[in-house]
Amino acid sequence: MRLAHHEVVIALREPFVSNTGVTTEVRQRVVELAWGGLRGLGTARDADPGELDACAPALAGASPYGLRAALDALPDIGPAARSAVDMALHDLLGKATGRPLRHLLGLDGLPVPPTALSIGACPDDELARRGRALARWPVLKLKLTPGDDGSRAGVLRSVYPGRIRVDGNGSWDRDQALRVAEELHRHDVELLEQPVAPGRLDDLRHVHERSPVPVFADEDCATADDVLRLRGHVDGVNIKLVTCGGLAEAHRMILLARACGLRTMLGCKVESALGVSAMAQLAPLADHLDLDGPVGLRDDPFTGIRVDDGTLALPTGPGIGAATLHPTPITWDKD
Repeated sequence: MRLAHHEVVIALREPFVSNTGVTTEVRQRVVELAWGGLRGLGTARDADPGELDACAPALAGASPYGLRAALDALPDIGPAARSAVDMALHDLLGKATGRPLRHLLGLDGLPVPPTALSIGACPDDELARRGRALARWPVLKLKLTPGDDGSRAGVLRSVYPGRIRVDGNGSWDRDQALRVAEELHRHDVELLEQPVAPGRLDDLRHVHERSPVPVFADEDCATADDVLRLRGHVDGVNIKLVTCGGLAEAHRMILLARACGLRTMLGCKVESALGVSAMAQLAPLADHLDLDGPVGLRDDPFTGIRVDDGTLALPTGPGIGAATLHPTPITWDKD
């Protein structure tokens, strides 16, 4: 098995504003694994090129049929790089068997929830305009920032009749979070993500036990161990490939969360259809989806999942079902 990787840069149609700043373009590292005449694709934002290079020797004698052994053999690398390699291995496994990955996991035929579409920080008049324009979407997620008191949910509710979720991105202390939750409840918001800063589990539990709106963990949930720690602290967890380290860990976390009585949301970054197509293979297992990553991109270089007003059309091809529109010449690392 041979590994190569390169960077792609994709512009957004409009800048996206959140607690972390203004995003105008997406930079992703794309991994290709070659085995038996097949190519497996993987990707992650913020994947370290040096960490990916370090994986090549461990994968030299690997097979997609030995996916677990291949993952165990990887060096100690960050979750983004691990996720990209994990994704490419899963893609190869599906292509080697000629089946979509969800079929191999026994998930065919299960219903797939609709995905939310995120709205970033913006003036109230812009929020109202977007709410009207997105009336056909069944679920919208509103990103709030530290200066918000929850009233912006009322602005959206005044023009939008569908389901509303709010992502706090750790904006408040626990008392502020409870005041915001009360305001969100007035506007029939269905859940609140990460109201307090990550790492403050006692505060998170305090809000969870008193909030009239269900509370989900996002930044506090990166691994299966986090799922166990979050029992009794939240109503549910948001799982992202780039933070948990790939499909194998995401699958494990979903099943563990369900066993712990926690609801699950599958999320993503602003990213191409390649990564979102991978996470969508697990979509039938989730209670909620936040897989709108490719929607705001100007020229996505990948095909795969389609999102039509919140409805996911899962790709039918083998593996994760994604393909590149603009193949990049590859200089393969030596075996």
